Amino acid sequence: MKSRRSHMPLETADRLRVTEPNLPLIRTPVPPPPPRLGSLVIVHSNDLREVCRRYELDPLVGRYAIGRAEGCAVLLDHPRVSRTHAHMEYREGEWWLVDDGSTNGTVVNDVPADVRRLSSGDCIQIAGTVFKYIAGSDIEGQYFATIRTAMITDGLTRALTHAAFRERLDSEFRRSRRYRRPLSLVLIDLDYFKQVNDSHGHLTGDTVLRDFAGMILSRVRREESLGRLGGEEFAILLPETELAGAKVLARDLQDRVRAARWEASGATVQITASFGVVSLTAAMSAPEALLERADALLYAAKGAGRNRMVADEPDSSEG
Repeated sequence: MKSRRSHMPLETADRLRVTEPNLPLIRTPVPPPPPRLGSLVIVHSNDLREVCRRYELDPLVGRYAIGRAEGCAVLLDHPRVSRTHAHMEYREGEWWLVDDGSTNGTVVNDVPADVRRLSSGDCIQIAGTVFKYIAGSDIEGQYFATIRTAMITDGLTRALTHAAFRERLDSEFRRSRRYRRPLSLVLIDLDYFKQVNDSHGHLTGDTVLRDFAGMILSRVRREESLGRLGGEEFAILLPETELAGAKVLARDLQDRVRAARWEASGATVQITASFGVVSLTAAMSAPEALLERADALLYAAKGAGRNRMVADEPDSSEG
């Protein structure tokens, strides 16, 4: 049977086609990125009352002065801080740190910086104050995490704070006593460190402290702890380590610090360190006994001429 479908002439089909008007292409504009909020949080300061202080950065303000002069948004009352030391500047959707020709310089992530675009987590050092820059969508979460870290970690050296180290010492002491496991403690003092600050400036002194702590942190194991007890005095807690192992570590660190050199304004800085090394004994009934014995040995090392280790055994003084 033949198909009854009719064939429409081509010209008729062309006339019946629906044609779209030749409209211009409309592009939807891409919205600009939202303003990048940020904060500076003090994680280390010579004035402990300043630790965890937060300075919020508003892109609509765009610029925040940092210095010693009245009127600075971030006021740092310290003789090593210039009156107009640096400033935070918002440009191209990012926060930048700009040094304003300060006398003692500005450091970002351990590197001197004149102008630096900041990323969340960057650490900024101005004289004796260390800030952490935080930004992003979860800025509040980052802030509280920063506070928690600042309470237990020294912002300059990344060592445990004195209080946090004492808690760790108490915990390890109880564990070692209960299970009769070895526990050793090394106390360290950098010799004549005040002369470094007086002769080469506190910025160099801070660099030495930070690098020395880095030497130790690169050497200790995960279960071992480094604490900064104050100034240039450090302590290393060594669970599951006998006295002989603690002495090996102390000798290694002594050799490393002897060999280290720092450049400061054309001068070479070299330092030494004194060590007191002790292990837990049955006669020690409290953590204070371990700490006091290590302190006495450190004092003996310094009294014997410094640049040496004294361990808790007869005839143990070693240069």
